Amino acid sequence: MIGVIDTQPEVARAFAGAELYRISVALYEEMIEAEVLGPADRIELIHGVLVRKMPTNAPHSFTAFELAAIFVALVGTKWAVRSQAPVVIPDDSMPEPDVAIAVGARRDYNFVKPTAAQMALVVEVSESSLRFDLGVKLALYAAAKIPEYWVVDLANGKLHVHTLPRGGEKPGYGSVTVLGIGDEVPLTLGGEAFGAIRVGDFLTPLPIQGATS
Repeated sequence: MIGVIDTQPEVARAFAGAELYRISVALYEEMIEAEVLGPADRIELIHGVLVRKMPTNAPHSFTAFELAAIFVALVGTKWAVRSQAPVVIPDDSMPEPDVAIAVGARRDYNFVKPTAAQMALVVEVSESSLRFDLGVKLALYAAAKIPEYWVVDLANGKLHVHTLPRGGEKPGYGSVTVLGIGDEVPLTLGGEAFGAIRVGDFLTPLPIQGATS
């Protein structure tokens, strides 16, 4: 049986040491084509394992949509800005980052999915999935040599910017910068600068639970 792993730490720990049946990108796409899996399942393929994505809420959706709109305003039609769309990382992963920028125009991907080699930037918006996004997802994107990876930390009001990917036994990024809402982050794609973005323009920290106005 093909299992589904949740991104919540306690669920992941429950499967520690278990032998998982891993599938390929090709089989995963066949399952989608056969409607075994659909959009309502909110599943993505990570290292051959079906991973259930965390539910989105209003702050998550706002951040992703606002950031995508900012990207479009800056890059125009020079690059393809995509939202919650799959990226193929041969041969066993098809993550769906919240926002991504790929080489070419959006119409170039009308009938095909972009591969990791065509990605310039991927962004994950995190709340309860922060550990997963800064761990498993980071290593996945680094090993695939995606040039830049942003993690928007809603809970702490921070933006983690990762550049200089490296592969090998311990994939990661050689440069990590953590920014606050008052800081600016430069947008550079393929060596071309598109200006700076104020983090506070797309990131609003979540209210502290129990706080009163």
